Amino acid sequence: MQNKEIINKCKEASRLLDSYNIPATITLLDSLAKERQDYKISDELNHLRETYKYMAEYMVSGGVDPSRPNVYNDIIEKLRSIADHIGRDVVSIDSADSYSETFRYQRLAGEHLESLLSKYSSIISELQLAHAAGNEAAEIYKRIEELHSSIFNTVWVSLDERSIVDMATDAVISNRYGDWLPAHIISALTLSLNGYYDRQKLLALIKIYQNDISERLSARALVGIILSLARHPERSRADKEIASRLSFMEDSLIDYSRIREVIMTLIRTRDTDRISTKMKDEVLPEIMKLQPDILKKFREASPDTSEGSGFEINPEWEEMLEKSGLTEKMRELSDMQSDGADLMMVAFSNLKQFPFFNSVSNWFLPFFPFHSAIASGEKERNIVGKLMEMGKNVCDSDKYSLAIALRKMPEMQKDMMISQFDAQFSQLSEELKEKALQSSAPEFDEEVTKVVRDLYRFFRLYRKKQGFNDPFSSPLAFLDIPYIGDMMADSEIVALVAEFYFSRKYYQEALSLFNLLLEDNAEDPALWEKAGACYQSMKFYEKSLECFTKAELLKTPGTWLIGSLAFVNKKQGNFSKAYEYYCRLLEKDPEKLSLILNAAYCALEAGEINQALKHYYHANYIEPENLKIFRAIAWSEFLNKEFEKSEKYYNKILAISQESSDFLNAGHLYAAKGDLRKALELYKKSSSGNYNEFRNAFLQDISILQGLGLDGNSLHILVDYIGLEK
Repeated sequence: MQNKEIINKCKEASRLLDSYNIPATITLLDSLAKERQDYKISDELNHLRETYKYMAEYMVSGGVDPSRPNVYNDIIEKLRSIADHIGRDVVSIDSADSYSETFRYQRLAGEHLESLLSKYSSIISELQLAHAAGNEAAEIYKRIEELHSSIFNTVWVSLDERSIVDMATDAVISNRYGDWLPAHIISALTLSLNGYYDRQKLLALIKIYQNDISERLSARALVGIILSLARHPERSRADKEIASRLSFMEDSLIDYSRIREVIMTLIRTRDTDRISTKMKDEVLPEIMKLQPDILKKFREASPDTSEGSGFEINPEWEEMLEKSGLTEKMRELSDMQSDGADLMMVAFSNLKQFPFFNSVSNWFLPFFPFHSAIASGEKERNIVGKLMEMGKNVCDSDKYSLAIALRKMPEMQKDMMISQFDAQFSQLSEELKEKALQSSAPEFDEEVTKVVRDLYRFFRLYRKKQGFNDPFSSPLAFLDIPYIGDMMADSEIVALVAEFYFSRKYYQEALSLFNLLLEDNAEDPALWEKAGACYQSMKFYEKSLECFTKAELLKTPGTWLIGSLAFVNKKQGNFSKAYEYYCRLLEKDPEKLSLILNAAYCALEAGEINQALKHYYHANYIEPENLKIFRAIAWSEFLNKEFEKSEKYYNKILAISQESSDFLNAGHLYAAKGDLRKALELYKKSSSGNYNEFRNAFLQDISILQGLGLDGNSLHILVDYIGLEK
């Protein structure tokens, strides 16, 4: 049987289990196991077949068995795991993805986790002795790095190997291996669960979290738990042991606060792509465009910038930034950063091309300053030491990026960077302290931010990311996460997330949450307004109008709601109603041109031509040279059969414009006046660019012209006559 066929059979097994067809699944998987001569799996399938048979016979005989649902779910889960095993082993035979390559290498290396952990323990002792004796430890650190990679990879590519999971869990909980290895192992468990479901690994993360070894390890484990539950909702939901373990979190305020922090951090990560795009497409190009002018003014304003020269920032620079719109963009980005947005992604994304990042394990390696890839001079160590203190703002993979880049930097640039770094570090340190004071659990919160950012960078920037399931590729449906969703279903969290999405213009995500809030808060006009705004932004105008109308019934509408009602009524073709709302807005702001023009348009469409003209002439008074207003007056007077007034404005228009539509409309005017020769002259000018477009536009206007008394047949002949001359 070909590998592709085996993989398809594994997928078929999963579909059979979705429809609860256990006998057919066992038969299918047994045929695959025998094809591959995997007698261990065949024996396990025979055992499951017998267990299922005995359970069914006992039920049919009338036996009462309270554990039957658990046994049934356990059989389904074991069958899913077997299908995963077979599929994983087949894919890994010749696939070029990172998981398969690592799996093949680890299988060939054949080194057990127990042996690797023993070596790690020995080498930590050796390192301590070297430090005590004041000896060089570079070679020891190099061996530690290699062991880190081997241990991470062993845990990552294992599947349903309880002994490995138990040893890995013990390594984290025991406190025998320092700070770096436990954090690295937790990341390996998280990355593994992102690919294949392994209940033992999920239980291990729960055990690590509930042991509460440290704030940082608990944070790392909780991120892994939540992402794993979101990745495998059905399988984790059916597991009673997982439900039992997580149920202890339901009544804990500490757990609630921690889960909320993880959820909000994952949700805020949704904004990273938008920020990165804004930086690349708007901010950086604008800076590059302004750079020559700024440098010129810098030289003109301050020929002597040496120390003590009294150099001050030139106010003209601020004016230049304001005019360019750059100041506003930077202010927006600054506000996003205050809300926890990741502004570092753009800065560090280009520093992920170093060979260091070819290794999957290195993306999750806790930062330590003696890594062999990092520059080792005194200057660099000074910066690396400060990087260690930067905590929340810089995740570990970004610290490695900067530290490695320092090693490759020319001395002059390095000195410049170090001086800038020294100048800004004290300010940054104060900002970090201030942020820490705002949090009830700063160490936990900082670690959550760092872990999520490391994960985000890996899934977005790793050169062979195609083989991975990106948990950030779609919005986090946090209410659908097993167990966690129930804990986060209170209105405070839902409202917080809804407001975040709404403020960031993720209207589809915000709408589902506003609708959920409305189920229990149907008398809240603000919720109806925001739901309506979401529908409006998504161009579902009928639903938007429903929401705005309900809000209007619940409160005295303000300017924003009246304007929204005017707009969606206009979009729905309710022009009389829209006109009423625009008139209400004009009572408060009678000189606002956009309101005047909208009111005029709606009045015209509602057949109130005289009212429309009143508004258009008002607009003409405000902006006497506006071509669009000329067109509106000319057309309205034409519809009102005031042909002389219409002609006056078409003469103004044609003195300025050579647009096809202007010639067409002016032609209609002369046709209505009975001057067919003049009309024909203008129609020919209108059709000179594209006759077919002219013809379509003309035919659309025939009903209007007939309403003004023109003969339909004559009009059709006229448009055909123009076409005959082409």
